[in-house]
Amino acid sequence: MTIVVLVFSVALHALTFLVLARFYSHVQSVKEERRQLHGMREEMEEILRQYTEEIKQENQGLKDSLHSAAGRHAESSLDQEEIGGAKKTAAPSFQTPQKTREETVEQEAARETEERYVPPSAADEDQLEASNQAKVLSLSARGYERDQIARELGIGKGEVDLFLKFYQ
Repeated sequence: MTIVVLVFSVALHALTFLVLARFYSHVQSVKEERRQLHGMREEMEEILRQYTEEIKQENQGLKDSLHSAAGRHAESSLDQEEIGGAKKTAAPSFQTPQKTREETVEQEAARETEERYVPPSAADEDQLEASNQAKVLSLSARGYERDQIARELGIGKGEVDLFLKFYQ
């Protein structure tokens, strides 16, 4: 009888050991998955941070170019007004009223033709264009690198990284 109890006890201990080993391996795999997810999250955050930094730099450059263009436009319009005012006072008009009326009619006709609205044709409405994400994935499938894809599509490297990361 003691042999049966002893065999039963050893079997029970072996079963308990196997259950504990299985539980330990499961806990380790869960920990590893968490580490991977945490690493992916940090990588995504870094990509987003880089992407927003690129956008900020592009926006600042655009803002600077708009300010400089607006300044140049204001200076040129002031110069044109000064030149136009000098021309008006320096050279009196010797045109007859008939010629000025003809010019006004021609100017009005030209303005009317410019103002006429032409609705878009039906062929223009049916054209579909692939999204940037689809283009990125397509170029990536063809073996293009992220720098080449960004250059080809005219978008930032961070945006390409985001599209590729979300696809994975």
